Amino acid sequence: MSEEDRPSGITRRSFLTGTSLTVAAAGILKTSEALAADAAAGKVQGPGEVALTMKVNRVIHHVKVEPSTTLADALRFTLGLTGTKVVCDRGSCSACTVHLDGTPVSSCMTLAVDVGTREVTTIEGLADGDKLTPIQEQFIAQDAMQCGFCTPGMVMSCAALLSRNHHPTLDEVKTAVAGNLCRCGTYPKVFAAAMAASGQKPPRGTQVVAHAEVLHDADAAKHEKERPADDPPPWPTSDKLKIVGKPAPRVDGKLKVTGQAKYTADVRLPGLLFARRVVSPYAHARVKSIDTSAAERLPGVKAVHVVERNEGAKLRNPPKVAEKYPTVRYAGQAVAGVAATSQAIADEAAKLVKVVYEPLPFVVELDDARKEGAPLVYPGPVDMGGSAGGGGAAKGLSQKGNVRGPARRDKGDVDAAMKSADVVVEGEFVTHVQTHSALETHGVVADWKPDQLTVYASTQGTASVRDELSTVFDLPKAKVRVVTDFMGGGFGAKFGAGSYGVLATHLSKKAGAPVRLMLDRKEEHLCVGNRPATVQTLKIGAKKDGSLVAIAQSSHGNGGIATGGGVGWIGTSLYACDNTRSEQSDVFTNAGPAAAFRAPGQPMGAFAVEQLIDELAEKLAMDPIALRDKLDAGPGSPGPGGNDAATRAARKAERHLGAERFGWHKRRKPASDAGVIKRGLGMAQSMWGRFVDLDSACEVRLHKDGSIEFLSSVQDIGTGTRTAIAMVVAEELGVRPDDVTMKIGDTQFPIGPSSGGSKTLLAITAPARVAAWRVKEQLYKTVGDKARALPLKKAAAKLPTESISAQATRSADYGGDPHGGYGGVQFAAVAVDTETGIIKVERMVAVHDCGRVINPLAVQSQINGGILHGLSYALYEQRHMDRQTGRMVNANLDQYKIAMAKETPEIEVVLVDQYLGRTATDANGIGEPANIPTAAAIANAVYNAIGVRIRTLPMKPAVVLAALGKLDGKQVSL
Repeated sequence: MSEEDRPSGITRRSFLTGTSLTVAAAGILKTSEALAADAAAGKVQGPGEVALTMKVNRVIHHVKVEPSTTLADALRFTLGLTGTKVVCDRGSCSACTVHLDGTPVSSCMTLAVDVGTREVTTIEGLADGDKLTPIQEQFIAQDAMQCGFCTPGMVMSCAALLSRNHHPTLDEVKTAVAGNLCRCGTYPKVFAAAMAASGQKPPRGTQVVAHAEVLHDADAAKHEKERPADDPPPWPTSDKLKIVGKPAPRVDGKLKVTGQAKYTADVRLPGLLFARRVVSPYAHARVKSIDTSAAERLPGVKAVHVVERNEGAKLRNPPKVAEKYPTVRYAGQAVAGVAATSQAIADEAAKLVKVVYEPLPFVVELDDARKEGAPLVYPGPVDMGGSAGGGGAAKGLSQKGNVRGPARRDKGDVDAAMKSADVVVEGEFVTHVQTHSALETHGVVADWKPDQLTVYASTQGTASVRDELSTVFDLPKAKVRVVTDFMGGGFGAKFGAGSYGVLATHLSKKAGAPVRLMLDRKEEHLCVGNRPATVQTLKIGAKKDGSLVAIAQSSHGNGGIATGGGVGWIGTSLYACDNTRSEQSDVFTNAGPAAAFRAPGQPMGAFAVEQLIDELAEKLAMDPIALRDKLDAGPGSPGPGGNDAATRAARKAERHLGAERFGWHKRRKPASDAGVIKRGLGMAQSMWGRFVDLDSACEVRLHKDGSIEFLSSVQDIGTGTRTAIAMVVAEELGVRPDDVTMKIGDTQFPIGPSSGGSKTLLAITAPARVAAWRVKEQLYKTVGDKARALPLKKAAAKLPTESISAQATRSADYGGDPHGGYGGVQFAAVAVDTETGIIKVERMVAVHDCGRVINPLAVQSQINGGILHGLSYALYEQRHMDRQTGRMVNANLDQYKIAMAKETPEIEVVLVDQYLGRTATDANGIGEPANIPTAAAIANAVYNAIGVRIRTLPMKPAVVLAALGKLDGKQVSL
């Protein structure tokens, strides 16, 4: 990273968004005053380490640190208190919040040498031994956590609030955590935890409505008859079970609220080295030479590696003689890496690597890249496969310039049918790039040893990392171990080893020592994935009774140097229509590669189709729900996208449950409000496929002392997988979830599914129950059926051996693949300020199905997160690229705006159980469906408020004012 790229100063968010960071800013000013006083007195700190005495968590520590060491780094690397997290390194997120004499500060913005006599309290020292504070207890009880990476900072901010205000209002709670960023979207639960910890009722809408309706597929009993003989009999409905279907706190909740949960960024191994990538400042260039000699001579540097593999798509006809170095195709692409004994030395060494570039013409915006004569990102046609998280594109598509495709899906005669339509609605819809912005950046700790490569990875798929490294380094899979204990968010982008993982492994192999390579925040924005920008036209023809006769869709998506820029299948598949055409093209630009992001393509597709369906309803003088009741009915059209009769039945129930709870009858004509602030109501629907991963296995062990172990390489990325599995096993064995020792996230265990695509619980809960049932049956076969009347522990004590175990692998769905999916309906209430253009979402009601609901508390959290991702996408998030330099200019967490506490509306979650009789648990996922309809519902509500359609995301103030005719459209991009 060059000096000009390094962030400096106090950020806008530090001053504007709340108590904790306002205090942090004040602390920085005090630091400056102290340094000035020391300089005047002739006192100089450094160069070299200085001795400090610090009181941390009631214990005196004598340490030596460099004068430039932040308090966060001193805590994490010198004292080993890794509960304090570092996310932004510039005071924008409050993940690193600690207390100085009880006052919350951002430890990444406080120098260790300036702590002085003030006592430091970190998340590890908040509790009194094993006795948690009320706020920690309520974070667990309310499920105010998902991945948990933001949890320590969030808890510390709430604890500071409650210490000075014993009965805060909801607005005061929101202000206290206004500077705390949670990308998983757990804010409603944080509000509930803070209010409950102060002895008050949780805010309205924060309590989940579970089992609001119970649906049974007509063929469920028939499907269950086709279950394998060694699978257990079907469970009854959840109301007859003891554990499954009941709200349960996370089994790892205490670890997260006390800072004991260990993430990849927290891994410390003997002899650990620290790595930094050397990246290109150019958006497109040839590398002429790389001189690493100066870096290698720097004391503390242990290894240097020059990148050998190209990123992005693969040329179909590569040159016969490859160039010595890979071509640079985006600013931020790695060309080399260094490993050293400290992060500071690695950072310095990276600057010493001398790279000579030959800059090439580049293009960074979708519209520019489509033009005739635009600079070519690739010199010829390319192909690119998907990852375990999705993405990729069909092979062999035509390519002209930077435009690859289109990929086509046709049914019937669209042109003829469109001519027969009585009513036609159409429009062009534009969406911008959204970056994943997981709080724990992508990274690994790679430890190469002669007998085995061990990699600690922040990943959604341990097996996908193992498989990639096995291929790149020509190692047997049995010689590669990947471990993910806890990980700080992924949302689709964390699959495979990535170029950074390969680089870290090369450095570890060369150095003969473990290497830690965690990307910084800027790199996270630039090089490891994003939701593509898209522009699509959609046209729908209908008869006077509302039935659809034709749908025509054309889209172009910008995945940077990657494919996968489509708008999904929802536009042509959500509603019954015999004549559909979809043409979707990728457009390459000189920007970082796209990656799967929480229902790839579907939110963009829903943004278009759900607005046009509302527009059609208005033209036909029909209520939008009534029109959907007509169109979204019948047997459906089963296919990979999932829209069978059961899915349609679920959405019908959800529409009417939601309408009643939301107060849909209060919806008025568009632009009915007088005055500046105008309010409106809107709704939209979801559609996601049922994707079964048969590479989903596990083992359950029962020991003679009655203890139970569950083993699988499946990882919990914050979705509550660890707890849901424990609940399933506990239900089957008649114990508590806490009685099950969960050993997951390690490829030494039976292979588990990757965590993505809403497929994890669908894949792993069935074999978990089957394995537990088999162990139980094995127990009673061994010790006798009379033991069934005994508690499990007493029955296990009769075993003649130390332990018994059983494994199970996910079998195909009973009755075959239904090609079904998930529904979901969401309602939004908004207020639009027509003078400023600011949209505020005031309330949302989300009604969803996910098969048998295992843990309503965790499902609610997932839906909250999906909604807040969608809200943030709809109103705030946008990557800004400099056309002159090819660089992203807001690659941080203060200028790249993400919805936070102050933007969080009241969210009511309503859950529908649907029993299909397809697996031993009937459980499905929920991560994707909750995100898909959010932006569309908000857009429909905005139209209802102001009477003008907005077809561009994000719907920022300039876009709204332009739509209202109060701003020149040319100013919208500013």
